[in-house]
Amino acid sequence: MAQRLLSWRQSCLAACSTAGTIRAHSSNSVPQTSPACVVSGHFKNLEVQKPTTDYRIYRAARLPNNLRVMLVSDAKCNRAAAAMSVQIGSISDPKEAPGLAHFCEHMLFLGTEKFPAEDEYNRYLAMHGGESNAYTAETVTNYFFSVKPEALDGALDRFAQFFVSPLFTESATERELQAIDSEHSKNLQQDGWRLSQLLRSAANPAHPLNHFMTGNSETLRDEPSRQGV
Repeated sequence: MAQRLLSWRQSCLAACSTAGTIRAHSSNSVPQTSPACVVSGHFKNLEVQKPTTDYRIYRAARLPNNLRVMLVSDAKCNRAAAAMSVQIGSISDPKEAPGLAHFCEHMLFLGTEKFPAEDEYNRYLAMHGGESNAYTAETVTNYFFSVKPEALDGALDRFAQFFVSPLFTESATERELQAIDSEHSKNLQQDGWRLSQLLRSAANPAHPLNHFMTGNSETLRDEPSRQGV
């Protein structure tokens, strides 16, 4: 189990470092300058086009690590928010572990090397009027939160550690496998999810769409264990 945890952790970190986009949004995220202005320094500047009716101020850049960043300033907004889109989703799951991307999405919330307490991220957001969520799609996994503007720096620090040093503890792994099992059981009762899986199952077996998207304890623990993965 420990070896599989290490393998999963490495897979998730590799996915997070492959490609991503982060967006920050608040009433004071960006100085009040020209909409076409961009982050300076060592960033690669990117021009932002927008409708003339859009009053928000934008800055965009590509960081030295190739991460694309969009900053948005909205003077009418009383919340701060950020989102991270990782360009890896369920369609990239290994054949021997369907649902791995979804499992990684769950695990990133449960402690990091800098903030090891499993509830640190959610506790911080709750203390500052915030909330968070995430979803795994076919080609992207998205994480996002909102919080009071004065608490944005602390939230971003905790959020960023998801993609740097998640812990993937064995105790949290077992609980999240049960959580994913419960989510799968819930999905079985919903027509939207049933039709979605029917589409995937009916796809050409040689096509990446033909896969089990969300996973469960059978695909993420039991079958890999039987195969020695």
